[in-house]
Amino acid sequence: MHLRSVSLRNFKAYETARVDIPAPAQGKNVVLIGGKNGFGKTTLFEALALGLYGRDGIRLILRAGAAADEDRRAMNFREFMGRALNRKALRNGLYDCRIELGFEDDAGTPITITRTWHFNDKGELRNNAEDIRILKGIERKPVEPPRSEADFDGWYRDWIAREFLPSNLAAFFLFDGEAASAYAERDMGQQVRDGIEGLLGLVWLRRLSEALRNYANARRSQVARGVTGERILQLQQECDTLEKEISDAAARLEEIAPQLADAEAEREALTLELAGYGPGTQADLQELQTRRSVEETRRRRASERLFELAESDLPFAMAGDSLRERVERRLEAERRREQWLAAVAETKERAEGVLASIAEELAAVAPPLLPVQDDGVKQAVRRGLERLWQPPPNDAADAFHHGHVTGRLREAVRERLERARTANSEAVANLLQEMTHAAAELRAINAAMENRQVTAPQLDEKRNRIAHLNSLVSGLSREGGEKRAFISSRTPELGQKRADLKRQSEQLDQSQRPARLARRAVDVADMLESVISEALPLQTREVADEMTRAIGEMAHKKDQFRQVEITQQGEVKLLGEARQNLRELDLSAGEKQVFTQALFASVAFVSQRTFPLVIDTPLGRLDEEHRLNVLRFIAQRPGQVILISTDTEVVGSYLAAIRKRVAKAYRIEHRSDGGFGLSSLVPGYFVGQEV
Repeated sequence: MHLRSVSLRNFKAYETARVDIPAPAQGKNVVLIGGKNGFGKTTLFEALALGLYGRDGIRLILRAGAAADEDRRAMNFREFMGRALNRKALRNGLYDCRIELGFEDDAGTPITITRTWHFNDKGELRNNAEDIRILKGIERKPVEPPRSEADFDGWYRDWIAREFLPSNLAAFFLFDGEAASAYAERDMGQQVRDGIEGLLGLVWLRRLSEALRNYANARRSQVARGVTGERILQLQQECDTLEKEISDAAARLEEIAPQLADAEAEREALTLELAGYGPGTQADLQELQTRRSVEETRRRRASERLFELAESDLPFAMAGDSLRERVERRLEAERRREQWLAAVAETKERAEGVLASIAEELAAVAPPLLPVQDDGVKQAVRRGLERLWQPPPNDAADAFHHGHVTGRLREAVRERLERARTANSEAVANLLQEMTHAAAELRAINAAMENRQVTAPQLDEKRNRIAHLNSLVSGLSREGGEKRAFISSRTPELGQKRADLKRQSEQLDQSQRPARLARRAVDVADMLESVISEALPLQTREVADEMTRAIGEMAHKKDQFRQVEITQQGEVKLLGEARQNLRELDLSAGEKQVFTQALFASVAFVSQRTFPLVIDTPLGRLDEEHRLNVLRFIAQRPGQVILISTDTEVVGSYLAAIRKRVAKAYRIEHRSDGGFGLSSLVPGYFVGQEV
C-alpha cells in the first residue's frame, strides 16, 4: 500500500495545495518534502493524521497536547481545530476546510478518503461538523455503512482499521521525530510494553475490560435491594392461601343464601298455618313476623360490624395511641422525604450540567485522578449541589422504613390508623348492647307468636319445627355475616399483597437481568485480562530479534552491542559481548533515540503492515554519530517512506547517503498575501540540494 496524493483546501496555512506521490519502484521508495520551520511542514504531517483518522488522529499530533481520556481528547481536538480554518478563507466567508488523501492498496485498487470540517463565522468548529467520504476502485464507488447501522463513526473507524491501520498502531508508522525524542526518555521496558500492546491491540482490550467493569458496576446499581426469589415465593404462597380462604368464604355464602331463604320461607308458612288455630289473627302474626325480621337484621348487622372491628380495627386500637401516633408521624415524614426527592430529581439535569463543566476541569488536573478518585469527587460535588439547591426539610425522614408504602397506599394506611381511633371499648359495648337488645326483642316476639297459637298435640311437631327453623335461620344469618365481614376485611389485604407481589416480581425481573449482565461483563473482563497477561510474552521474542537487527544497523558502538533480550515481564536488556547489560551504563540521548527508532521499526515490521512510513523531523535530536545510520536504516525499508525534513536535516551528506532511493522531492514555500501567511507545495527540493 502506498500514498498517491494529498490535497488540502483551506487547512491552516494551505489555501489550496496538492501533491502527487509516486509509488515505490526499482529501489526508489523515499519521498522527500522539505520546508523551513514555520512554513507548514508539521501542518502537512497533521493533515495526514487527521485526514486518515479524523478526531482519533489527534493522539498522533504533538501540538494538540496529551490527553488522559476521551473527554480530554475531544476537547483537545476542538481546540486544535479552532485554529485549523485558513484565516483568508474565513475573511472571504468560506467556512469549511478539507483534506483528501489518495491511496492504492496492495491489490492496486485506488482508495480516496475525504474529510471536511465545518465552522461558524468565528472560525470555531461546529458540533458534529465532520463529514467523511470514501471512494474505492476505478469506478469510485462510495464506501458507506448500511442503513441499519446506528454508529456511523464506529463503522468508518473499523473499516479504516481493517483497510489501513488501527489507530493504536498508527503511532509506529506516522510519527514526529520530536515526539520520538520525548518517547526515548521514557523507561525502555515501558516503551516495549507499549509497543507490543499496540501491535497486538491490547490497548483496546484493556479499555474494553475497563468499560465492561464500569458497565457491570452500573448494572449492579440497578439490582433491587432486599428483593429475593424466596421473598416472592413467600408472598405468592400468602396470596394463594388468602385467595383460597376468600374463595371458600364466598362459596359458603352461596350455599348459605338458598338454605336461609328456604328456612325463612318454611318458617313463615308454618307460622301462618298455626295462626288459624289460635285467638290471634293472621294480621297480628304478620306484624310479629315483620318485627322479627327487622330485629334479626339488626342483630346480624351488629354482629357483622363487631366481627369487622375484630378483624380490621381492633388490632390497631389495641396497639395503643402512642405506637399509632409514632407510625403516623413516620409515614408523614416519609411523605415529606418523597416530595423532597421528587424536587431533587427536577434539579438533577441542572446539577449534571455543572458536573460536566467540572469534569472538563478535572481532566486537566496533573497528575490525572484515578477513576475511583474522579468518581468520588463527582459524587461529592453532586451531593453538595443537592444540599445547596434542595436541602432536606427538617421534618423529612432520613430514609424510608416503609418504602413499599407510597402515594395513595400511604394515605390509605393513614386513614386506617385514623379509623382505629374510633374502635374503642365504648364502640364495642354499643354493638354488644345492640345485639343483646335485638336478641331480647326476638325472644319476646317469638313468645308472643307462641301465645297466639293453640296447644293441641297435633301441633307440637309444627311448633318444634318452627323452633328448629328459628335456630337454623339465626345460625345461618350469623355465619353469613361472619363470612361477609371476613371477605370485606380480607379482600383489600389480598389486593395489597398482590400489588406487593407484582411490584417485587417486576423489580426482581428487572434486577435479575442486570445482575446476569453484570456477571457476564465481569466474566468477559476477567477473560480479557487473562488474554492480555498471556499475549504479551508471545510477541516479545520476535520483537526482540527485530530490535537486535535494527539497533545493530543504527548504533555506532556495534562492537559493544550484541542482543536485545525482553523478559516475560517486559524488562529490556541490551546485552554486550560478555552478556553484560549495557543499560546499566548511562546511555546518551542519541543511543536512547536509536532504541526508540528500533522499537518503532520492529513493531512496524512484526505487524506485517505495508502502510507508508511518514516521519516529520526524522532526525529529531539525534547526534551526529547516529544520524547517518538511522537515516540509512529508515530509507532501506521495503515500503514507501515519506520524510518531512527541515533545511538542516536531510541535506548534504545525509541526502547523499539516501539519494539513490529518493523517488520524488517537494518543497514547501511560504508567502504573505494581504497580511495572511499562505503555504504551497512545489516540485523540487531545497536550493543547492538537488535530488
